[in-house]
Amino acid sequence: MKVGKIFDDAFISISKKLISLDLRRKKEEIISVKCMEFVKTKGKFNSTIICVFSSDIFDAIIIGMNDGKMPSEDEKVLYINEYVNIICGRALSEINNRLGRTSRLTVPMMCSDKESIDIDDSEMENEVLFYETEFGNIEVCIYYKII
Repeated sequence: MKVGKIFDDAFISISKKLISLDLRRKKEEIISVKCMEFVKTKGKFNSTIICVFSSDIFDAIIIGMNDGKMPSEDEKVLYINEYVNIICGRALSEINNRLGRTSRLTVPMMCSDKESIDIDDSEMENEVLFYETEFGNIEVCIYYKII
């Protein structure tokens, strides 16, 4: 099973359908971080997914999720959490279907840096996806283990 491909398909198709955002894959690039989100899965497919958003793409996603309007500061976190939840939920559904077993997604959370996230990456595989848009960049790190 190609976990990176499943997440790549989910990010590209859902971003296009949900907020009309065209994500293009690109080579590795260091981005200036505006927001970092992480979500975990538990079950047959154990993972930690970290999504890093540059400033302009963060705003574009939130505006897209809120029908073209910038919400209050308090609501911004809710919109970016929902974006990550929808995309990662779609990818996890595909993985569950292929494995024939169910894994669950935790609630996405905002964090300040990767070091604050508990990842036992010594036993996990790793995929990293980089995207660019007209608004900025997204980096997606997927640490996973299939039990």
